[in-house]
Amino acid sequence: MVAAWVYFDQLYSFLLQPAIKILNKQGGTFLQTTFAAGFTLRMQVALIGGLVLMMPLLTLEFWLFVAPGLTKRERRAVYFVAPLSIALFALGVTLCYIAMPRALEWFVSLVPPNTTLIPDISRTLVFMVQMYLAFGVMFEMPVVLMFLAKIGLVNSRMMIRLWREAVVATAFLAALATPSNDAFTMLMMAVPMVFLYFLSIILVRWMES
Repeated sequence: MVAAWVYFDQLYSFLLQPAIKILNKQGGTFLQTTFAAGFTLRMQVALIGGLVLMMPLLTLEFWLFVAPGLTKRERRAVYFVAPLSIALFALGVTLCYIAMPRALEWFVSLVPPNTTLIPDISRTLVFMVQMYLAFGVMFEMPVVLMFLAKIGLVNSRMMIRLWREAVVATAFLAALATPSNDAFTMLMMAVPMVFLYFLSIILVRWMES
């Protein structure tokens, strides 16, 4: 958190850059309603940055805790799954970052005439972080399915047989997980998740072999 506090300006610009671009186009600005809101915002950004920076340490601690109870074959699987989960989370956040301007433009298009857009800075930050987390977590689907296959709840044959139901469920989950609730952002999450589902079938089959 201390490191994130020191680099607050850079983190603030990164997290809110999509919204800042839209506001600049519209001639709008953020709103701070209390004297203490600036301090609260800095603490929120520092907490988010601190959590991200400590994730490698948390992952290492978790691995050191569970490793003694795993077999040699299971440890080899974890060596593959751990980097995969990090890469998928980063992919989800990146895709959200790319899709966010289009989603915000859609919201701005609904602003009534003769109305100035002045969003609250703290609520905007929370909304943006929720969107990033929603995409990152939902993109962990292959890892979750591999875990379910490991404990015997699913298998590749079942996943192939139920692919139509899985596509519908994926669209439903994408609609629930996106805080913006607009169709464009939902599709930006749902379409890659469908591809990730079929990738999961390949990974689960690999685990079964």
